[in-house]
Amino acid sequence: MSGESHTCWWAPYALTAEGWRERVLIEVDDAGWIVGLRPGSREEACQTFSGPVLPGMCNVHSHAHQRLIAGLTAYRAADKDSFWSWRESMYRALDLLSPDDLADLSAWLYAELLEGGYTSNGEFHYPHFLGRAAALDSSLALRQGAEQAGCGLTLLPVWYRYSGFGRRAPEPAQARFVLDADDFLSLCHELNVHWASNAVRPSNQRLGIAPHSLRAVAVDDLNELVAAIPKDWPVHLHIAEQTGEVEACLASRGRRPVEDLLDSVAVDSRWCLIHATHITATERSDMLASGAAVGLCPTTEADLGDGLFPAAEWQAEGGRWAIGSDSNVCTSAASELRLLEWGQRLRCQQRNLLLTPPVHLGASLWQQAAAGGAGALAQPAGAIEVGRRADLVELQPNHSLLAGLSPDQQLDTFILAEQPGMINRVLVGGQCRVSQGVHRERERLEPAFVDLRRRLIKAMSQ
Repeated sequence: MSGESHTCWWAPYALTAEGWRERVLIEVDDAGWIVGLRPGSREEACQTFSGPVLPGMCNVHSHAHQRLIAGLTAYRAADKDSFWSWRESMYRALDLLSPDDLADLSAWLYAELLEGGYTSNGEFHYPHFLGRAAALDSSLALRQGAEQAGCGLTLLPVWYRYSGFGRRAPEPAQARFVLDADDFLSLCHELNVHWASNAVRPSNQRLGIAPHSLRAVAVDDLNELVAAIPKDWPVHLHIAEQTGEVEACLASRGRRPVEDLLDSVAVDSRWCLIHATHITATERSDMLASGAAVGLCPTTEADLGDGLFPAAEWQAEGGRWAIGSDSNVCTSAASELRLLEWGQRLRCQQRNLLLTPPVHLGASLWQQAAAGGAGALAQPAGAIEVGRRADLVELQPNHSLLAGLSPDQQLDTFILAEQPGMINRVLVGGQCRVSQGVHRERERLEPAFVDLRRRLIKAMSQ
């Protein structure tokens, strides 16, 4: 992980695993790895940060195609609106997309996410068949989008087989998602070959798998699936997101989803359980014992009316967690962390619940989420330390709400009182992707996304 030439960045403060380090030199080699971290003067560096520097945030759960409908489902088509009615709107939007459209859409989204402090994204990808293209084409479109935006990517192709518990046949609108076991493993093999032979920056690209959920994949098939993939690939799974899902699992299997999974499958630290909103204390204890992480997506869970995961108890018991932008109705890492904390305050009627003393709330939230996300995505990021990729987020110290504050106070304010302009620069692998809060390719990438939205709005009005 070393190169012949190094770039040395000086930061007034850098948030490391040991806490804030003052007047620090971050040495980055030509492959984008941190190879040195030591005290030093501004004069020793060839590049300078003016504000405090954080590790880039890892977005553990994203559906890029859902950015297309952000804000377009705020109406009620029936007496009751829910996740299930929202899902029908999402299905309709997919009718518009080709792989080329998905490349444009994901490039724009990933640029927005970079502006929001995310430097790696876990793409939970299930619309395999777009237009008449092969499943491989949509996966490669997402990789193209990540390369255009310049972010890290862990692609998680989804195995989606059924429409409900009891191996219920897929609905017509789900046909674009469906692969049988052999075809899914064949896709994974093709992706593995392609990743190995066409890596632009190998440290930025990872693969894993995502059995969609226990309603879309039979739990009895999961051990065989996981045994067939490389042992270093992460495994992500939606679980217990909706009360309707829990009730259906009980009716079909006689057990709740988390209980059914842990009784049937060898879950370990490779696994990231997405949402896990509706769990019992016993299920929480068993999840903790398995070593699995939890992927929490507060803005999407709020938007869909899912409920609140018991994050305060999970953290107090030592559970690993990460955040995800999920439906991408919001692209700010600070917003996810703020809503996560606020949701727990509403649950428990207390304040500052997700804090690990003596660390300030902002530093505690950011470090736990970044490290948890990096682990769940198998990304060499999530911390400012030697041997990690140089994914760095610089705050703007001259912002009106940040000026004159200590680095802890600046990070607390950024998360709890976020305003535009609080992020100055974002680097991925030592390369600057966001400057003065704006992605460097924003003007080039935006028109294609705007055109897609116009096409969608026109289709919705017909």
